[in-house]
Amino acid sequence: MRCLFVAPGMLFGGAERVMSILANEWGKRNVETMILVTETDAISKYHLSDKVTMISCLEDKKNAKIPHFVIVKRVREICKKWQPDVVISLYNNLCALTALAIIGLNIPLIYSERNDPNKTNQRPIDRLYRKIVEHMADKIVFQTTGAQRCYSKSVQEKSTVILNPLNTDGFPIHDFSNEKHEIVSVGRLETQKNQKLLIDAFTLIANDFPEYQLTIYGEGSLRKELEDYIKAKGLQERVSLPGSKNNIQEHIKDASLFVLSSDYEGIPNALIEAMAIALPCVSTDCSPGGARELIEEGISGLITPCSDVRKLSDAMRTMLSNKTYAKACGIEALRIRAKTDVKKISEDWLRYIC
Repeated sequence: MRCLFVAPGMLFGGAERVMSILANEWGKRNVETMILVTETDAISKYHLSDKVTMISCLEDKKNAKIPHFVIVKRVREICKKWQPDVVISLYNNLCALTALAIIGLNIPLIYSERNDPNKTNQRPIDRLYRKIVEHMADKIVFQTTGAQRCYSKSVQEKSTVILNPLNTDGFPIHDFSNEKHEIVSVGRLETQKNQKLLIDAFTLIANDFPEYQLTIYGEGSLRKELEDYIKAKGLQERVSLPGSKNNIQEHIKDASLFVLSSDYEGIPNALIEAMAIALPCVSTDCSPGGARELIEEGISGLITPCSDVRKLSDAMRTMLSNKTYAKACGIEALRIRAKTDVKKISEDWLRYIC
């Protein structure tokens, strides 16, 4: 079996991580995978097995008057020559262009929605791409039932819900007897992640927990704005932004608490990884329901309303002041490993493809 992914690149990101995990696992099952990237060179920040081929059309696009035509042409050329059994794209615009590229080739096309459909792809051109995808994709994979319900009944009927895979080989497990006085969060420094809310919530509890630090991992366009915000709060000695890190699990495994403050998510990979480490977790109720898909409220973590700084700070206070309860939540959170097991999720995808 052969599978072609069409993606902007293979740099840091949730969709990229999912593609790498699926491709590597499928390689163990004699599935050949090719990844065509359109916005970067053929470089992956994630390990890819020798069963995975990566190519780029970036150089051709640079010299093209209409870059979209280059993508369509390249996808069609690959499909005619390599003859994949399925083409998959996790990106609205690229899936639409791919759909046009493979017209008449009799190759199934699968789209996977990776974010909140009500908050992303809202420009007129993006809405057009979505219409093309809804009409021309043969199957659609959602990460949450909430996202699935955002689409029409006709789309829902040809879709399924599959959680993101998590490869926990070599994953650490939190040692509750050796915790650091640290609260951690992981996410791009962008408006969607609402790290200002987290900083505000930390401000409300900072005096009651003077030994604690807040570390926010990730990179993005809001770095300078967030640095200035931290300084304005007088928290530059207690809140740090160390950027993106490889093997992020090793950097967060000893923290006392993980917090996700997003307004919306497809499904929060950072939360999945934190739960799989057994970190006590607090998350906003980010639309369209990703946190609730993962956390059993009050049992494996705490969920608070989006943008409610008081409720978020209260939940953080609960976890930090009641270590017995926090440990119970962390241990319960480990169940996420079974739900997102890479072999299970990879098999779910293959069954759906076939």
